[in-house]
Amino acid sequence: MVIAIISILAALLLPALSLSKASAQSIACTGNLRQIRLALGLYLADSDSWMPPRDAPTNRWPAQLQPRYSAVKLLCCPSDPSANAAMTISNATPDTAPRSYLMNGFQDAILQMLGGVLPPDGTALPKVRESIIARPADTILFGEKASASTNFYVVLAVNATQYLPDLEESRHGGTLGLLNKSGHSNYAFDDGGVRAIRWGEDTCPLNLWAVTEAGRRQFGVCRPH
Repeated sequence: MVIAIISILAALLLPALSLSKASAQSIACTGNLRQIRLALGLYLADSDSWMPPRDAPTNRWPAQLQPRYSAVKLLCCPSDPSANAAMTISNATPDTAPRSYLMNGFQDAILQMLGGVLPPDGTALPKVRESIIARPADTILFGEKASASTNFYVVLAVNATQYLPDLEESRHGGTLGLLNKSGHSNYAFDDGGVRAIRWGEDTCPLNLWAVTEAGRRQFGVCRPH
């Protein structure tokens, strides 16, 4: 009888414990993004508000910001099993360390600066200033990365399949599985806030990765749930 009661209690408690652990991981992930956003703020203060250049081949945003955040472990969301498994066996430099986050590539602003045509491969992209962001509270600077993606930046394209697979939009909450569309992910915004957004709402009806008003509409992508 005692064993039966213990089994029943365990069955009742395990889901609650699992939810509590998942909630704690999401909070820790939010804290990581907040510190990364703070590191960017310090970088901007030191660089006259110029954003880190995107096309540096061996010095990407994790390395450019690293002097302003504590340790590369900060680049891993606790809910990202792939990144955390790799981190336990890696002592890599920032650009090669396991990573759970992407930075905004400011593609729509760069296209606007260049008249809609990107330069040939190998040509440096123009740098952008934080002042190009007209809606700081509605513009994502960092978000969660799909575990399988190796990209560092969200590079918007008319063909959204070129960048949507890089986004992890439902890492926390909801149902489990690769096609989870009922959860949320965490995002750091230009105003310094970090917020959870449900699957698909970072790109619909306006694309919050876009900086210009035209880009927010042009690159808006709404997908069925």
